[in-house]
Amino acid sequence: MLPEPPAADTTAPTAFALRGNMGTFGLLFTVLAFTAPLGVVFGFISVNISFGVAVPIAFVGVLVLMTLFALGFTSMTRRIPRPGAFYTYIGEGLGRPMGLGASFLALTTYGFNIIAALVFSGIAVKNLIISFAGASSVPWWVWALIMLGTVWILSYFNVELSAKVLSTVLVIEVSAVVIFDIVVLANGGPEGHSLTPWNPSNLFTPSIGILLLFSVGVFNGFEATAIYRDEVRNPDKTIPRATYLTIIFLGVFYAISSYALIVSAGTSKAVASATANPAEMMPHALLTYFGAFANQVIAVLLVTSMLASSLSLQNILSRYTHSLSVDGILPRRLSAVHPKHGSPHAAAFTVGGCLLVIQVALIVSGASEFDIYGAASGVAFYGMLLLLLLTSMAVIVYFRRNSAGASLWKTLIAPALAALGIGFALWTASRNMDLLVVAPPVGVAALLAVGYVALLGGVVVALVLKRRGSPTYERIGRRAQ
Repeated sequence: MLPEPPAADTTAPTAFALRGNMGTFGLLFTVLAFTAPLGVVFGFISVNISFGVAVPIAFVGVLVLMTLFALGFTSMTRRIPRPGAFYTYIGEGLGRPMGLGASFLALTTYGFNIIAALVFSGIAVKNLIISFAGASSVPWWVWALIMLGTVWILSYFNVELSAKVLSTVLVIEVSAVVIFDIVVLANGGPEGHSLTPWNPSNLFTPSIGILLLFSVGVFNGFEATAIYRDEVRNPDKTIPRATYLTIIFLGVFYAISSYALIVSAGTSKAVASATANPAEMMPHALLTYFGAFANQVIAVLLVTSMLASSLSLQNILSRYTHSLSVDGILPRRLSAVHPKHGSPHAAAFTVGGCLLVIQVALIVSGASEFDIYGAASGVAFYGMLLLLLLTSMAVIVYFRRNSAGASLWKTLIAPALAALGIGFALWTASRNMDLLVVAPPVGVAALLAVGYVALLGGVVVALVLKRRGSPTYERIGRRAQ
């Protein structure tokens, strides 16, 4: 049943405003933690190398693509001084129904993402215990539930507490990868250095679409800067700075780290090594250059990396839930702000409870943890591409209607180029969904449809509210603030 708020809402919008005092670097670390850089270097990059040796230059290309996207995205953050991110911006550009559809899609995308992160956490802790003790009698899901409980508690408090935890974990995991990069690049690997991975002509192989797809897929998190608008100092400056810094850091970090991994195996052998066993490429490099103990250290850091990523995702989901409750789409009690911490504690508690129910259901289903992780991460991957494409389109439409003072480059040309690139990635993902998720054809089709069903569901709810003449419809997109 659709919610109907009171006809006359006399509550001041500021009563629902979250509070915080994050600066540029606090916000930067908060959103970077979502991406789990160590997990990307340890897992996704080796998979990417199996599709071609030009991974470093592919990351440079995606850095340019995401910078083009950010030009339009940050133009919206300056023009529309409201939280809500995708929900708000897509609603402003493509209309309230698409905005609400985008919010449902965002909840679904980030929801599947945190499920994947929690499952991976359980696997990582179990593997950590095995690496030290030789065996583990405790199943993965026990550790996944403990991880959920930890982030559930932390999300209750002020965002600055989360930022401190995330910053500490992020600095440690990034430092570990940087040390690996320096040692390998200083050593030169078995074949020495080569410009082959940096040559753009090596991108043009039959696998170019897949190579770029996986490169785009790990550039997530930067869009979450806008969801914290009420919790940062001087948001019109802090959000754009954090957005660009995140994109630049990820592009440079992944490009250099992927090159170091290629060098560690030898440029001529890297693709074959990654194809044969991508899961062992990084552990083998660590064993070669640092010894067996290094893999145990990385096993510990993978656990803390997943803690940081899960906490960041829990915070994002809580803030989307808070925004929807402020607008009356979800029950108004979820919009409550903690009087001391300034956090969306009611939304955070509810999100944690929903995740607990989902986790228990998955455990009871008896599904393999690897199948759950593959399916959840694939849906999240696809949903994020769809959100980025819709946002690029929304920027173009919004600034064509509100062009006063707008830069043609930032609000038309750059987002149009970004939409073309992201659209190509989405098309490639649609044609190769079986590479993102391991499932029978029917299962692959069903998982592919999840994002579109969520998007359509939000559109339908908005249209029903509009037809009823509900005041909730007018508030869609945090317009009451």
